[in-house]
Amino acid sequence: MKFYNNKERAISIEITPLIDIVFLLVIFFVVTSKIETNQYLTLDLPKSESFASALSNNSQNIILLESGVLIINNQEFSMTEIDKLMAGVAATFSRSEVVILSIESKAYHEWVITLMDGLQQLGFQNIQIKTYTD
Repeated sequence: MKFYNNKERAISIEITPLIDIVFLLVIFFVVTSKIETNQYLTLDLPKSESFASALSNNSQNIILLESGVLIINNQEFSMTEIDKLMAGVAATFSRSEVVILSIESKAYHEWVITLMDGLQQLGFQNIQIKTYTD
């Protein structure tokens, strides 16, 4: 004869499948999220409204546009030609001249630093920066 067992079963929640689902959701969101990496930092230069510069006779002006174009003595150069440009600057500019860097407000910071480092390595000590306006 078969007797009925009155013992109640212990109720338990299996947590292993729940943990598996949570980990799958975490992996899904990590993989599908968009990670944005900026290769360059943009430098927003302040606009100077009260600055009226009178260029002296012993100064040279270098213009850096936001597209990476350098304008020196009405000639355009690219930032990819920076080595040729520095050789030309060393040959034509005097070390005693003031070099004024006119930079557009959306130019990449890396370009500004590269240009300033190149000028400093050539021996130019008096470098000024101003915001470029047309």
